[in-house]
Amino acid sequence: MARRPSDAFSQYSAGCEASSGRPRRMSMEEDMFYRELMTSRPARPPSYESAMKAAIAAQRKTLAAAIVGSSGSLPEDVLPQYSCDINLEGVFMRKMEIEETTKRAEYRDWRMVYVELRGTALNFYSVKKERWWSSKNDGPDISPDNPPWVKKSTLEKSYTLLHADAGIAADYRKRRYVIRMRAETDQFLLSCVELGTFVKWLDGIFAAIHVSSPIDERDFPRDFSIPRIQRIRWLRGHRPQPQDSIGFQRLTEQRRQEGSDEDEDDGEGEGEGEGGEPPDSAYRGDDQGGPNHGPRTDHPVVGRLSTTSYPNESIDPVTGKWKPQHHWTLTHDQLYARLCYSVLLFKSPRKSNYVIARGTRWYVDWNTGRMVRVLPPAYGEVDVMGPWQVIMPENRLL
Repeated sequence: MARRPSDAFSQYSAGCEASSGRPRRMSMEEDMFYRELMTSRPARPPSYESAMKAAIAAQRKTLAAAIVGSSGSLPEDVLPQYSCDINLEGVFMRKMEIEETTKRAEYRDWRMVYVELRGTALNFYSVKKERWWSSKNDGPDISPDNPPWVKKSTLEKSYTLLHADAGIAADYRKRRYVIRMRAETDQFLLSCVELGTFVKWLDGIFAAIHVSSPIDERDFPRDFSIPRIQRIRWLRGHRPQPQDSIGFQRLTEQRRQEGSDEDEDDGEGEGEGEGGEPPDSAYRGDDQGGPNHGPRTDHPVVGRLSTTSYPNESIDPVTGKWKPQHHWTLTHDQLYARLCYSVLLFKSPRKSNYVIARGTRWYVDWNTGRMVRVLPPAYGEVDVMGPWQVIMPENRLL
């Protein structure tokens, strides 16, 4: 069989390429296959339900067969409904201060929003007002922080409270009850009308922030309801001592003199009596150096300097102790709770160097505003520079 010239030429070219060491040229089909294989997006993994469907079905079948064989009927299990302990809704006035970590907000005017706190999510909705008047929307029971004629409309922004911070905006004096929040890369103010709403929302926001972080990363809450031990020690160190008061010393000497005169009179009366028994040494242990089994104090107890002839309602008639009547109301409790909450100023340092932006975690250098992505990109994510992706702020001097 005669050899074709093309076969000879192909063998010759293959021998030349092998001898020269140059790579073989790919055909058009091979090039297209290579491009499709290397540039196509990888297939996403199967969902948990589809992956576990066969295993769950087999497990249910085995369990049902065992139950039917034992009792002859299937149990009717009712799953509990989902409930969230932190669920608050209300109408607030919001003012943006900082956007995108270090950028000053472009629109810093007060704007009415409908706020919803559900678990660790803080949602902001636009408001929709009713344009007609109704008698049911008027009265003393209507709360100005949740009026019935204001309804929530479309969702504007949803924040996660992971790495968030909140507190009383004590440096903002144009409004009375103002809460400053730092959520994700934004910082804003929330203003309400009533003190009860202010305290209730601070409680809910602090509780949501505390449960948003993992258990291993949680810290002690910043709001306390009892004085600190340092404050107690400071008060004990600055308490006035008996020797610091001249009037107290004079009153103590006068009491001791009166007590010694009474003891002398009692001793003369007992000596003239029939028994001639000496007085009990327990009452004069301090004068004679005898043992005293009563309670000892650093300074003598001073009695009341004045008494009243009319009945005093502040004194308990049984024990005789002073028990004033405090007209304590819910407003006093809320004012005391306000004193226990933490304060967050505009220039207060950040609680953490981590923020959540666009669903990912970032490390922020607050001096320069430089953001570095912490976690790697998600599976199948495109248009990502990599784990060293860096975002620079627009204004470094802000």
